[in-house]
Amino acid sequence: MTKEQEKLVYSQESRAKLEAEPVEITLGDVTLPLEHLDRNHLPDRALLLGKIMVNSKTPEDWENVLRCMEGFEEAGIKVPVHLRENVIRRLNAAGMHHLVLKGLQRVKETGLRMRKWVVTRQVLRGLHEKAASTGWDKEETAKALKMAKQVVELLEHKEHCGSVAPQADYRGRPEVIALPTELAAVMAERHGGDVEEVKTLCRRLVAALEQSDYMVCPLFGYEKNPREKNLTHDSQTTLDAVSTLSQESPTKFKIIPEQIAFVGVFIYKLLSQLMVWNALSTSRRVLGPNVPMADTARRFEQRTEAVLLDGIKSLDELLMRDGKRLELQMEGYIKSAAEQCRLPV
Repeated sequence: MTKEQEKLVYSQESRAKLEAEPVEITLGDVTLPLEHLDRNHLPDRALLLGKIMVNSKTPEDWENVLRCMEGFEEAGIKVPVHLRENVIRRLNAAGMHHLVLKGLQRVKETGLRMRKWVVTRQVLRGLHEKAASTGWDKEETAKALKMAKQVVELLEHKEHCGSVAPQADYRGRPEVIALPTELAAVMAERHGGDVEEVKTLCRRLVAALEQSDYMVCPLFGYEKNPREKNLTHDSQTTLDAVSTLSQESPTKFKIIPEQIAFVGVFIYKLLSQLMVWNALSTSRRVLGPNVPMADTARRFEQRTEAVLLDGIKSLDELLMRDGKRLELQMEGYIKSAAEQCRLPV
């Protein structure tokens, strides 16, 4: 919609003119007449999009969700990061991984940029789950691996991470490299995949772990209040950071929503570590003595496993409230994900 058309829609003076002389616009394949809108009575866009997703059942329905995002972008409407994250999460849950990839490829049209970690982590989680939830089925794991490689390539584009500040550049982040490494290693171990590819990816992963000082980086920016934005700071996924979070006491949280928010963020961090651990452990089984930087790789694997086991165990305490246990679906998810990756929980 052009600026002139926008004025027509929102201007009270133009209302009679629009009714007398309808003006039509084309959005994608749809042609619609312009109607007067009262700025004081516009629908809540997040609520509207949420309703659309709740009622989406068919692939065509989910295509319309993507078109809705394109409409927001074309209209210059800013979509909050949590809503973009939710769109990707729901598309993944519906098995519409190809639409997530399409949205990322058409980033200028959809606005689905991987410049916030909460968005990127949903993309990674979806592809990990696409393979793991099927018991690492050959076809599904191969599809997930192909998509993971495409996601890594997309991160190079300037609309994603190719032209951003270092703190928003996830291209060298271990979790990003871990996903294709994990999937390639599973393909090699279970389905006769490319062992040389595993060796190449594993070398990149271990190098990234070393370069990022993944074990010992401090949990900087962490605040006492778990609702502070700093709690979800993009850099807080190192092993020491996760270990620190697992030692928190539930008595520090004043209200239940704070406690639930904290545990939810913590579980996402555990999931990041799980993908790294599974990539390292599966690569070791595939490559044997040919693991690149074997001593370093083994050290990271062992430390990651220890942090994961402590973290998952700590959920029992973190979810206690006044002698009762809080219910959180994500707890079951991380435990199931750990079992799928053969973590001895």
